[in-house]
Amino acid sequence: MLREEEIKKYLKAGEVVYHTLNIALNVIEEGQSLLKIAERLEREISDRNAKPAFPVNISINHVAAHYSPSINDLNIIPRKSVIKVDVGAHIDGYIADAAITISFNPKYEKLLMASRSALENVEKNIRPGISLGSIGEMVEKTILQYGYKPISNLSGHKIDKYNLHAGKSVPNISTYTFKKIEKNEVYAIEPFATDGAGYVVEMGNGHIYQLTIMKKIKEDRELQFFMRKIWMEYHSLPFSERWIYKRYGEEGFNKLLDLITYKRVYVYHSLVDKYGGIVSQFEDTMIITRQGPIITTKVLEL
Repeated sequence: MLREEEIKKYLKAGEVVYHTLNIALNVIEEGQSLLKIAERLEREISDRNAKPAFPVNISINHVAAHYSPSINDLNIIPRKSVIKVDVGAHIDGYIADAAITISFNPKYEKLLMASRSALENVEKNIRPGISLGSIGEMVEKTILQYGYKPISNLSGHKIDKYNLHAGKSVPNISTYTFKKIEKNEVYAIEPFATDGAGYVVEMGNGHIYQLTIMKKIKEDRELQFFMRKIWMEYHSLPFSERWIYKRYGEEGFNKLLDLITYKRVYVYHSLVDKYGGIVSQFEDTMIITRQGPIITTKVLEL
């Protein structure tokens, strides 16, 4: 059972994410620096007394997810591109996670509608007791009706305190499973649509990290101490190499690389459509109640 105080924190985090995505709609333009955009949006989160739940993702065209600018990123928003902006914020570990897609090419407006309509259909029908597979079926049918494919190996996810992926995945395709949505659970629902393969693969270097295990590093006490500092700041939430470099300098960044070598830190690589198709995404976070979902991020109102 979620306490009233916990619900308030989820709602506050949702308000921060909604505000930040609204800012994204105003600041993202062709030719703009991805690094400046990400840092501006992350600053908006901090200025509203929240913390980023993960680095701002800005995924372009065939990149579906997990691209966040590196320390000295020189990439810009290309002309006539399709941009996914995925933002997360938390209040004391209570997370909101949402995404929108912005298109600078009228050719892909229908593609955006496919993922947006799929999210809308889920929000109209999600309730306690509904199976996760039936939600996937809903998403898949909606996207197929628009003439596109859902991405089969990307999914929504249950959220807990300080835990973005809390044990239940919400598929974007019809899947047989006994798992169901339960009352008082929190979910991020994120339909992805594409004109490509409908399947993503890893590509390129990663700039997003996550501390995955706190096992002692006996042979290097200094590195062990650094790992504990990261845990105190981010817990098990993803973080950016930019944040480490800004706080700890080049020495801290090198220690981060050492933690990867010791298999204490996981690196997220960019996920791209296998055939290079253009990808759209819309995502909301919601609290499941007996009366229906409480949408904390409200991206369909943007």
